[in-house]
Amino acid sequence: MLASLRQLHPNVRVRLVTTFLGKVTGTTVLPFLGLLFAREHGAAVAGLMLGAGYVLQFLVGLYGGALSDTRGRKRIMVWGEGAKVAAFVVMLLAALGGAGSGWIFAATLVLALGNGLSSPAGEAMLVDVSTPESRAFMYAVNYWGNNLGYLLGVPLGGLLFRDHLPVLLGLLVLVSGVILWATATRIQESWRPTPGARPGGAPGLGQLLNSYRLVARDRAFLVLTLGGVLVLTIEFARTTFLAVRLDQDLVNAVVNVPGLGPLAFDGARALSLLTVVNTLLIVLGTAPVARFLTGRDPRRWMVVGFGLFGLGYASAMLLSAPLALTLAALVFSVGELLYVPTRQAVVADMVPAERRGAYMAVNGLVFQLGKWLAALGLVVWPLLGSVGMAALLLGLAVSGSVLGWQATRRLPGTGRVERAAS
Repeated sequence: MLASLRQLHPNVRVRLVTTFLGKVTGTTVLPFLGLLFAREHGAAVAGLMLGAGYVLQFLVGLYGGALSDTRGRKRIMVWGEGAKVAAFVVMLLAALGGAGSGWIFAATLVLALGNGLSSPAGEAMLVDVSTPESRAFMYAVNYWGNNLGYLLGVPLGGLLFRDHLPVLLGLLVLVSGVILWATATRIQESWRPTPGARPGGAPGLGQLLNSYRLVARDRAFLVLTLGGVLVLTIEFARTTFLAVRLDQDLVNAVVNVPGLGPLAFDGARALSLLTVVNTLLIVLGTAPVARFLTGRDPRRWMVVGFGLFGLGYASAMLLSAPLALTLAALVFSVGELLYVPTRQAVVADMVPAERRGAYMAVNGLVFQLGKWLAALGLVVWPLLGSVGMAALLLGLAVSGSVLGWQATRRLPGTGRVERAAS
């Protein structure tokens, strides 16, 4: 594996390391901000606050991707990482000064702007410097790094977020500064804009919109994308209304841990438990599940995965005991292991080679739209309650399954999962 890593372009190696470091430190704070906002402003307002950041990142991301096509990748990445450093500095000063969540919310908007600039430029840079033969390995390492980052960061955040937020934010400032330095000094420019391209206005936006118009004519792909948005909404429930529900229901909960005795079990620690179980199973189960899926009809197992995913999260919306939450996490983790590679295989089968970039850009939007809808779930949760939200999660899973099946019913039922799992 080390030999394969050394064969990757230096830009890729730097990006993989900085992404991992950012994931480890970022997940100690960012997944818990919804809890902070809800405690001070209520669940509905917290949902609107989180949703505002998601919408801003979505809009800036559209512009940032086009901007990197005319200004170069590295410059936009540096701008984005600089904005993220500024956002974390503001958060740290607010936490040290006891300024309340208003300044932290303002900083999340700056953070959304930074992510909107750096993420599409960084993804484009990885494609620029990689080859078709190396991309599968590159993205596999990145996938494992993200999951390991969650595994390390979220438990640390669950233990320290409530009482030691300034320490976590100080670590974030330090690491984000290192990432900015590495991006500015270790990343090589991978894209030279066409000479004579206009620097003003919204460079590249017209071409980007024209590509989207072509994708919009593919009804089957749009239906599959809508199903993906619904399923991703379920996933992002973990850090939005599910997190707030756990925080409110586990105010004075205590569990007896063998060898440690009574231990407070609050919302942050419950959220950490769900994340740790999920990440461990993903890290340990990806390879055997990929072998199981190879040669099987990806559409059927995608639908099964959607169903298990929704069932697990709906159960977590109603349960509070550590063992019960662990079982719910096992169910939605198996669902995730099944649907992620199968959906990737189905998307690969549907995307025409001549417009692959535009199609994959639209496919990537499911994450931002899923985050936005999950944040809106905080607004309706006080009206529906835990039982209503559990039913809504199941409804999203069923709807995603129906849409996914309808979108792919004309595809040949051949086992093409190996394209995504290899």
